[in-house]
Amino acid sequence: MIAAVPLAEGDRPSALEVRGLTKEFPGVRALDGVAFTLRHGEIHAVIGQNGAGKSTMINVLSGMLVPDSGELRLAGAPVAVGNTRRAIELGIATVYQELSLLPNLTVAQNIVLGREPRRHGLLDVGAMRLSAREALARVGVAIGEDVRVGTLSIAERQLVEIAKALAHHPTVLILDEPTASLGGREVERLFAILKALRTEGIAIVYVSHRFREVLDLCDRATVLRNGQVVATTDLAGWTEADLTEAMVGGRSELYLRSRTAASGAPILEVRGLSYRREVSEVSFTLRRGEILALTGLVGAGQNAIGRIVAGDLRPDRGTVSVDGRPVALRGPAKGIAAGICLVTDDRKQEGIFANLSLRENIALPSLDRRSTAGIIVNAAAERAAVQAVAERFGVVAASLNVPVRTLSGGNQQKMLMARWHLNDSAVFVLIEPTHGVDVAARAEIYRRLDALAAAGKSLIVVSSDLQEILALADRILIVRDGRIAAETTPAATDEERLALLLQRAA
Repeated sequence: MIAAVPLAEGDRPSALEVRGLTKEFPGVRALDGVAFTLRHGEIHAVIGQNGAGKSTMINVLSGMLVPDSGELRLAGAPVAVGNTRRAIELGIATVYQELSLLPNLTVAQNIVLGREPRRHGLLDVGAMRLSAREALARVGVAIGEDVRVGTLSIAERQLVEIAKALAHHPTVLILDEPTASLGGREVERLFAILKALRTEGIAIVYVSHRFREVLDLCDRATVLRNGQVVATTDLAGWTEADLTEAMVGGRSELYLRSRTAASGAPILEVRGLSYRREVSEVSFTLRRGEILALTGLVGAGQNAIGRIVAGDLRPDRGTVSVDGRPVALRGPAKGIAAGICLVTDDRKQEGIFANLSLRENIALPSLDRRSTAGIIVNAAAERAAVQAVAERFGVVAASLNVPVRTLSGGNQQKMLMARWHLNDSAVFVLIEPTHGVDVAARAEIYRRLDALAAAGKSLIVVSSDLQEILALADRILIVRDGRIAAETTPAATDEERLALLLQRAA
């Protein structure tokens, strides 16, 4: 690994200084003397595995948490942030990985929330809409300010969240996994925005698990491990392997596919699926033990195809069959009954039951398998079954009784796979399966998905991560305007060619 060396401050003054931040929770020291300097006009990456302390640090900087000790300095002066409103007043704006927009409000209402313009004591609707339009224009988003947020895609909500942060005119902007829900064009647009902000002198903290983005975009990086800073360095000359070594504490092959491409009989057949203007006459076949990837630019329709197959969206026409038997596409319950499960890209809203335990989250869909007359659950059998499947999928937790919300993103994702394996699902539909997890957890998830396929399960992986697709898939379907525009395999392409296919599909 390239050694981190002290850097001269140069001509750029410090915007934010973090000195000796410490934060403890019961039994865990999440931050242990964290210190680094953020300069005006730089994009500064913060990387580390899940549990390294990144989220705790973000929450301290944004005022969500108060540190036990340490100091923050803005423009050289010590400050006490204390709460999120005070952080914004100080010029610190944060875009969290878990989006905070209110779905029942319009885009404009969300952007000005908490600082609504008023005239003669009444809401100034015209000023509110103008403020929203200006914020949206700054990020190049063609979304109407009167559109309700609940109707937007995850990618569109992410861009609105960034516009909302910029509407506060921050001097320090913190971004937590900002590209996790974005496709290639949206990522390019975001990078152009961030580079423009850098030239304006705004200091940007960029938290990401995507090392290629970090190297392409960021000036310097701070690496956290077990709540401590292990390196702060200029990124010139660094590679993805160097970042991985710094993050995990050693160089290793994080994922190496061992499974051969599936050649089993068809298990799932999709014929002529159409849904509104999002999906048009889509047909394909999935084989037993196969991993089939669906990819395309954001909004191309791949997410909708996955949700239709799982029963989450009801198509206007078309059929889905499992082992030759038609599936009634009238809700997720019908899909589950047919052996199809859905693991969505929005764990928080659509995947986990946050306040229930790990055991309850895994066991819920298959309760009838361990109950008498559908009423009395055999608790001992349930605990044994859940313990076994949790261990099989590498779910790390203090016990089966901890609330699932306390698990890392990677462990929550493995929990969801364990849930549906326990339910004996035959077809797994996974949308962005490594959304918001670190490189080590991502490799672990890849191994678990690979093992599922090797055991005869069939997987549809909807992903915008080209490296992920090439690592996992047996076949790749490229979606354009709701149609299957091309088909290829990892053996017949590479990341550059695949990116070119996506652009041609546009």
